[in-house]
Amino acid sequence: MAKVTLKNIVKRYDEVLAVSGANIDIKDKEFVVLVGPSGCGKSTTLRMIAGLEEITEGELYIGDDVVNDVAPKDRDIAMVFQNYALYPHMNVYDNMAFGLKLRKYPADDIDRRVKDAAQILGIEPLLDRKPKALSGGQRQRVAMGRAIVREPKVFLMDEPLSNLDAKLRVQMRAELSKLHERLQTTTIYVTHDQIEAMTLADRIVVLKDGVIQQIDDPISLYNQPNNMFVAGFIGSPAMNFLDAKIEAKGEGLVIKGETFEVNIPANMSQAMKELETYVDKEVVFGIRPEDIIDPNTAEGQLLDNADLVDAEVEVVEPMGSEINLHITIDGQTIVAIVDPESEAQVGDKMKFAFDLDKMHIFDADTEEAII
Repeated sequence: MAKVTLKNIVKRYDEVLAVSGANIDIKDKEFVVLVGPSGCGKSTTLRMIAGLEEITEGELYIGDDVVNDVAPKDRDIAMVFQNYALYPHMNVYDNMAFGLKLRKYPADDIDRRVKDAAQILGIEPLLDRKPKALSGGQRQRVAMGRAIVREPKVFLMDEPLSNLDAKLRVQMRAELSKLHERLQTTTIYVTHDQIEAMTLADRIVVLKDGVIQQIDDPISLYNQPNNMFVAGFIGSPAMNFLDAKIEAKGEGLVIKGETFEVNIPANMSQAMKELETYVDKEVVFGIRPEDIIDPNTAEGQLLDNADLVDAEVEVVEPMGSEINLHITIDGQTIVAIVDPESEAQVGDKMKFAFDLDKMHIFDADTEEAII
């Protein structure tokens, strides 16, 4: 096992800056997920760690060794790709054993490793089959088995579940978590799917345009995003944003939009202190869909004296265990998650409350979090 350290890593393609000054310390046995939209630099970063892309600037360490100029085969890493990359003419056993045979491992060692990996992944009955006789999920297990038999210092996974259907992806996420718990191998995982990131990672690295926006554990990332990009990217449905101003009112402060006004409770002294310098300035008010409350529900009754906001229902999305309401406030469409018993209809005028303990306020110019 090994730690992986990126120090000021830069990747340029001619004039295009794909990765800009990445600094990441990945601990031994840690499961770290690189996440972000297409083109953010996450796969490029993974490929530099693998040695498949040359590093323009900076230093990459695996363990205590700088590996910038070390060939991929000598880095003691194993990579799992989204397209499985299995040899169609070989059966499962030979696909898993192939890399070990190339490295001249003893036959009995190869047999032990392949059978151990097959047992871990539950693919022992498939060892004699060719890839064309396997389902997508089975092929992905074989691809992982080929990585496991190497017993590498580091696993690198590039969107390994993206070719699977939704139900199988959920199942394989759980399998990956169990696999990491069992093997305790340092794992670096790339995905554009923030649900995968939240459910799998010890820590998440959020990238945008080649720049790291935040590195944190999933819950901290969700509850304390550094900026609007992270806040909007992590969470499904995404955080809502409303343009507003901070205004003084008596001895307190209010968040004021065109048609709504929300008093910041007196007991939120830290929020008051942070917002004092923003009085009469433009801000962005952020609130997650699950923190928008219908005051007519049992949950709504718990919000004592909450300020109510007028909204109109545009779309009703029944999800079974909940309903997603697309509502308009100040001409801006946001999403509220409400009780499945709600009788809201398109066109209804409704009132909602915000759980201000869960609110976020961002600087309108820098988009950095204030609270």
